This record gives sequence, C-alpha cells and structure tokens, in this order.
Amino acid sequence: MGEWSMWANEQAFLSGILMVMGGIVGLFDFDGFGFAVYTLAAGVFIVVLEYPRGIRKKGSTVQRKFQHILHPVMCRLEPVSTNYFVRFVFYLLISIPCIFQLPTILGGVSIFVAGLIYLKAALGGESWACQTKSNVTRAKTRTNRPPEAPPPRPPAQTGQNNGGFADIQLEAANGH
Repeated sequence: MGEWSMWANEQAFLSGILMVMGGIVGLFDFDGFGFAVYTLAAGVFIVVLEYPRGIRKKGSTVQRKFQHILHPVMCRLEPVSTNYFVRFVFYLLISIPCIFQLPTILGGVSIFVAGLIYLKAALGGESWACQTKSNVTRAKTRTNRPPEAPPPRPPAQTGQNNGGFADIQLEAANGH
C-alpha cells in the first residue's frame, strides 16, 4: 500500500496544464470551437483546484510555491475538496467532452487517468487534509551550504610505479 493521493495530485495538476495547452491549440483552425473553450476553462479550474498539496500521512509534505494563497480556499470547501470519490466522479465527467477535438484528447485522457488514481486513493481510505504549521515537519528539501569536508581520497602511493602498473613476474605454464 502506498499514498496514491500524491500521485493523483501531480497527475491531475499536469493534466490541467495539458488541457490548457490543448484548449489554446484547439481555438485555432479546428472544428469544435466550443470544445476548445470548454477544455481551456476546465483546465484552468483543475490547475487552481490541484495546485495546493494536502498533507501526507508521514507529515513530510513539501508545499508548492505560493500555495498558501489557495490553501485556505481549499480548507473552506472541505466537504467537496477532501473527498476523493467526488474528485473521481468530477474528473470522469470533465474528461468526456475533451475527447471530441484532436488537440484536447491528450488532456482528456490524462485527466481520466488522474480520476482513476483518485478512485484508487479513495478506496484505500485516503482523503485530502489541510496543512497547518504544526503538522508540517519539513519545509525545504534543498540546502544552500557547500560541503564542509572534501570527499575521501585513496592514500597516496609511495615509491616509483611504472605508469601505474605493477611489475608481475610471469612463469611458463609448463614449468620451463
């Protein structure tokens, strides 16, 4: 067992970006202008919905930059935003109109897969949890300091070594 909700969050976030790009491409010289506008609007909504990360069970969640702006909104929409069954049904329904235009197919299939991952997370008993300062243990993963000690080196060889090769006496195999 693992935490499927983090995978679903990343998949849905990137799917929203794909939907935005497919919607923009679909606006130009493709049939189904309405599907392109729909996909563009749905993609923007999904990116905003999936941008804040929930807290992991371990508590080692790394927040996205500027997540604190959208995080309170997600916490206030708690009955809808925390239930992964609702997200599964929502993404399943949102992906259907995206398959009717060529540039939006990839985003539609991708958000459908994200919905399936959210279903797996919901069946595993996971739900979205709000982050507070007390339940976040690790805020950064990078350090800005250089190493304090050099890496270990092998000891220096003393004496003359012919180009790094040792002299090895070879004897004949038959005793001569």
